[in-house]
Amino acid sequence: MKKYLFWFFVGMGIVLFAYWAGGQVAWQKCNAQIQESGVVHQRIITEQIGRVNEKTFNTGVRDIRRVLCEKYTIAE
Repeated sequence: MKKYLFWFFVGMGIVLFAYWAGGQVAWQKCNAQIQESGVVHQRIITEQIGRVNEKTFNTGVRDIRRVLCEKYTIAE
């Protein structure tokens, strides 16, 4: 009888370990999916900002300095 009881508890331990391991895998997949959706949303926001401020995104620092120098001179 002790032998059967021992194997019963060993079997239950294996089942509980498998259940716990499956939960961990599901938790990691869920976190990866949440992070991926965050990256997608950030990319969409960046693209929208780029479309709204296309002139600013495509203008270099030298061009901005040139425009400022043309508009605002020392004579003014």
